[in-house]
This record gives sequence, C-alpha cells and structure tokens, in this order.
Amino acid sequence: MKKTFLLFAVISAFAFLISCKKNKDSVVTPDPPPVVITYDSDAQKFFDSSAVSDTLQKSAINTLVKQLKDSSLWSKFMAIYPMVGGSASSSKFNLKDPRNADAAYRLTFNGAPSFSGTGVLFSTPSDFADTHINDSLITYNDNSISYFSRTQNTINGYDMGCSDNTPPYNEFAIYQSSDATNWFGYYKFGVITANTKGLFTLTSTTNDVKRFENGVMAVAKGSAPTAGFTGINILVGSVKNTTSSGQRECALAAVGQGLSDVQAMTFNNIVHNFESKLDR
Repeated sequence: MKKTFLLFAVISAFAFLISCKKNKDSVVTPDPPPVVITYDSDAQKFFDSSAVSDTLQKSAINTLVKQLKDSSLWSKFMAIYPMVGGSASSSKFNLKDPRNADAAYRLTFNGAPSFSGTGVLFSTPSDFADTHINDSLITYNDNSISYFSRTQNTINGYDMGCSDNTPPYNEFAIYQSSDATNWFGYYKFGVITANTKGLFTLTSTTNDVKRFENGVMAVAKGSAPTAGFTGINILVGSVKNTTSSGQRECALAAVGQGLSDVQAMTFNNIVHNFESKLDR
C-alpha cells in the first residue's frame, strides 16, 4: 500500500511539473507597439498632396525641410521642387505650398519629359516645366534660382529661366559655349565648366549678381543688378524661344530670395545631403 501511495505521489508530482511547463510555454509575449514616425507638418502636407509613400523618400524630404528651417533658409524660398516619386503627378508639387494649383506654383509639364526615381530629364527644348512664377513676381535685386543636375555632359543649352529672345532674357545655362546667362543685368558670354553635375545657383542681391557651382561662387557681376522683367514665367529644363536645352536631368529646382555666399554654401550642403539620402 505504501508503495502504491508513493508511486501515485511521484506520478502526480511529475504531472504537475509537466502542467507547469506547458503553462509556461504557452505564455504569449505581446508584440511591441508599432513605431510611430512623426514628420514635420510641412513635409506631411507634401506627402498628402504628392502621394509619396516610400519611407526613404519621406525621410529624405523630412530631413530637407528640417535642415532648411534649422538654418533659417526655409523662409527664403517661394518654391522648392524635390522631383521625387518618378511620375508627373508626384514631381509637380511645390514643397513650400503643395496645393494642386497654379497659384501654389506647382509645375505644369510640357512636351514629353522622362520621369524616374532619380529626377526628371528634359531631352528637348520643347520639354520643360512651367513654375507659374512670372519673373515680375520676384524682386530684381533679391532673388535666386537653383537647378540640381545629375547629368555630366557638354551640351550647349539652357536649363532654367524665361526666354532666349525677350529682353532682358533672364535665362540660365549650366554649360553654354556662347551666351550662357543673362540674369538681371549679369551677362556671361560662355560658360564651359568641367563639371555639370550638382547644384547650380544664380542669385541677385542688392550689390551683385552671382553664379554658384556646388556652393562655390564661380563668377560675379561685380555691381548692382538691373531692374528688368520679361513678363514670362520661369521654366525648368529649358526657356522660351530657344533651340537648345541642357538635357540635364533635374533632381531639384528652387526659386526664392537672394542668397549670401554663406547661405548659398549652406543650401548646397543641405541639397547634396538630400540627394545622398536618396542615393541619387
């Protein structure tokens, strides 16, 4: 009887231990709560309008906005076009005011530009984007235009501006062996730069008109800008009434107020960081 009782006790204890192990094994560890990413409100408005959903692109744009604000450059621009998403519908929006309206300076594409994840390629003079920013809307001695080129070439052609036959022209070429640029009285006959990739900026301020290449001042007028407007909208990728365009892929374009040497370099660094985050 004692042996039977002892055997029963051993079996009961063993069953209890097995039961405890099962209960322990059946405990479900709850999944950690999802990480909620909070974007800058201006970046979020752009995402909502452009339908950009790629997390890498969203992160890069959010950083772009925050760095511009942290460096006090955000307010200097009336239009910034990040050229993301790989389509006309995503590339047309102005980061500063991403409403789908001409009054918000969203781009209207003409011709047949090529859209990809790396930007927008304007292959002919008929391929361009209209910013809806008439040059008369910007102050002649306090303005800037910028074009980020991803293309290395030696093609004579205009990349941004107004017109090639309406004085005072207000046009800009990254590479052009003849009349390369005429911007509010600044005239440069021929620009044959070894590097046509990166951020190129023209800026007009009270005392000077300057051309910056990847943040470095390349040439200056050396005197005050001249008042004069074509009354034509600023175009990206070409200009009106020209037979030659730069055929350089645009990965960002901007229109804003005049920039100092320091601001031009800071803006260049921020834009290059943006492009690097997108691996383009």
